[in-house]
Amino acid sequence: MLYLHFCPKCNRIHILSGHRKQCPACDNRLSELSVSYEKYIKYTLAEREVLLSNCINPLSRHKIELSYVDRYIRKP
Repeated sequence: MLYLHFCPKCNRIHILSGHRKQCPACDNRLSELSVSYEKYIKYTLAEREVLLSNCINPLSRHKIELSYVDRYIRKP
């Protein structure tokens, strides 16, 4: 399956297979996002830009990232 991940160092959203922990571009730690790939591909360009800006902001990112330990429960 494909999953969305965000690298805070690169400020990029990566679409990767599996639950990855390292950024393929810079080897930094990734955050897995709660947005599914199926939902993401239906986003407009404006919605994707909003998602990216939410990922860049650490307070907003905290609301949309998943824990690697239990990826189906949002972080508190």
